[in-house]
Amino acid sequence: MDFNREKISITMGRIIGRSISGTITPDEQAKFDDWLQIEKNQQIYAAIRNGQPLSETLLAFDGIDVNEGYREFQASIGDKKKGFWFRSWMAVAAAVTVFLTVWATIYLVKQADNQPVELAAGKTHDILPGGNRATLTLADGRTITLDEARSGIIIGSGGITYNDGDPLAVAEGNTKRQVGTALLELSTPKGGTYQITLPDGSQVWLNAASTLKYPGHFGSDERTVELEGEAYFRVKSDRNRLFKVKSNEQYVSVLGTEFNVLAYHDELETQTTLVEGSIEIFNRRSEKVNKLFPGEQGVIRGSAIAVQPVAVDKYIAWKDGRFYFKKTPFEELMRQIARWYDVEIVYNKDIPQETFSGEMSRNLTLKSALELLNVSAVKVKIVGRRLIVN
Repeated sequence: MDFNREKISITMGRIIGRSISGTITPDEQAKFDDWLQIEKNQQIYAAIRNGQPLSETLLAFDGIDVNEGYREFQASIGDKKKGFWFRSWMAVAAAVTVFLTVWATIYLVKQADNQPVELAAGKTHDILPGGNRATLTLADGRTITLDEARSGIIIGSGGITYNDGDPLAVAEGNTKRQVGTALLELSTPKGGTYQITLPDGSQVWLNAASTLKYPGHFGSDERTVELEGEAYFRVKSDRNRLFKVKSNEQYVSVLGTEFNVLAYHDELETQTTLVEGSIEIFNRRSEKVNKLFPGEQGVIRGSAIAVQPVAVDKYIAWKDGRFYFKKTPFEELMRQIARWYDVEIVYNKDIPQETFSGEMSRNLTLKSALELLNVSAVKVKIVGRRLIVN
């Protein structure tokens, strides 16, 4: 028997139990966050939190590779059939160890605190995550619903194609003379993301509930687009033409670099996070200019602007299909949840003042996401497309 593997299972089970009961330590949280990087582990954790029967929880462990490390044992006994049954037994043993350790830990914590542990969302129906959804408005006013099986489009001089090369629509009259000043629009609904390659080769990823306005042809002096919502920009370098992003109370000016802009109207501030290179932020209200360097974020609230160092990954994780929370206030977390799952947040009482940390896939269902967030004392219920917070 691999006692080291069994010890790891017991330790991980105890950490899961402490996470569910809200008594996890910072060191344990770090280990737990690393463990949750694996999607299979996310499914295991969700199965445990759902309160599934032991048999169903064991199925969640079925995909764990417990064979590695036992091949020498199999070879030494020279009996493949016996080796198979030994490995199968070890798989079940590891699952049972974790499962029982989780619930034993929760039981001990409940006994110590003399109070019940409540799950985040209870036994309610579920809501699927968002996906590739967007509409494109052409210069002539036509609106096209984009294919959800594709992830992006390319704006060319003679037409528009999906990023796999298939044609979308012929941009008739798409010349400098006719559409040079006309703005086209790419819009995502709640629960939608999409990517666009602009006429100059720059790439933009739109988050949910966002709109990008851009010309059918960039002029010879500068490249200007307008953003409402959130987008990640990978600007193609052109030292002869500035690339400008207009949003809320600011202009962002670059020659070529990567950055993220969050400019939703329901947010109190506009955030610009720089990944590489350098950019300038112009506050239109105060008419002040600030320069950002990699790893910095410019925050505009009214006429005030602050530049601060940040963990960049937290602000760009959405582009790669992840939620990333680090001491995130509950209300801010709920706004992100609402946009991605297309739900309305309803607070029956005061807004909880808790903060949350953790990372998870945006491909999870709403119920699984809420359970992984471990909202402790906050009671959340899914009713239709509303998320009721008590």
